[in-house]
Amino acid sequence: MKSLFTFVLSILISFFFFNPSVNISATPLNTGDGSPDTLVVPNGYSNVPGNNTFLGPLSTTARTYQLLIHADQLTDFINKTLITIAFRLPSNANADWPPLNIEVLTYDIYLSGSVNPSERSLVFAQNIVGPQTQVRTARYDIPQGSYSSGASPNGFGPELSFDSPYLYTGGNLLIEIRHTGFTGTASRSNDAIGTATTGYGTQFSACWQTGNTATNGVQGNFSVVRITGDNLVGIIGQNEIPQEYQLQQNFPNPFNPSTTIQFSIPNSEFVTLKVFNSLGQEVSRLVNTNLTAGTYDFSFDATGLTSGIYFYELSAGDFRETKRMLLVK
Repeated sequence: MKSLFTFVLSILISFFFFNPSVNISATPLNTGDGSPDTLVVPNGYSNVPGNNTFLGPLSTTARTYQLLIHADQLTDFINKTLITIAFRLPSNANADWPPLNIEVLTYDIYLSGSVNPSERSLVFAQNIVGPQTQVRTARYDIPQGSYSSGASPNGFGPELSFDSPYLYTGGNLLIEIRHTGFTGTASRSNDAIGTATTGYGTQFSACWQTGNTATNGVQGNFSVVRITGDNLVGIIGQNEIPQEYQLQQNFPNPFNPSTTIQFSIPNSEFVTLKVFNSLGQEVSRLVNTNLTAGTYDFSFDATGLTSGIYFYELSAGDFRETKRMLLVK
């Protein structure tokens, strides 16, 4: 068996180093990597329950819901890649939720810059600043009892993971949720901050409407939200703007299970950094956002993937380059 593995490995290495061309065609699949941190918004409510409730993110009726967050609430997350959000039940909940497994057929999430919460409009499009990125287009499976009760505050429920991680580089943030297709019959209000609370309308704000394709709505309470972010490995030499696009060979290579990918961009623009398997299927999207000119390091963690050849592709403006890497477990 050992000799067979050695033989297969030698073939992989030969292919890796002596086949310079590959045609990649893929569709988005997975999320970024790093050491996750969490941030509760509004700040100060990690260990304190909200003072109100809101029936929106966990409503069986289709909803469109916007959360406007001031930059002051997010200073600890600058240059982190946002990968999940989560909500929790209010402290007055007297039973875990849901009573039975629930499947939400479509739970879409969009992230973008935001106007100041004090300037919130009830026309949803007017709250969006810059490009709006759809970071999630997937169903949401909610196991029976996965939203806990009996505490003050209660624990956060199952994470809503992003298909496309979002690099937050500063400024106000807008989270837009559009969901429809609950299979269960039991809606549940979640923990929230009332509109008369200090900070509402200056540090955070919200609006909503029935239906997942609504274009305008009404004011709503602000749901306490936990955001998870991956650490950006590093931003190197930002005082020295690169003169050209460069995608470096990952290091180490071969690797197990993590490796670092470095690239440089001479202009500020929208950048994607994707990882594909040997079949051309996308297995991770490390970058999918606007970046300023500079040199960046990102970590790729292949835990859960099998040994073999993988390809990483950088796209920035008209520039595109692909390199190989070898995972050996």
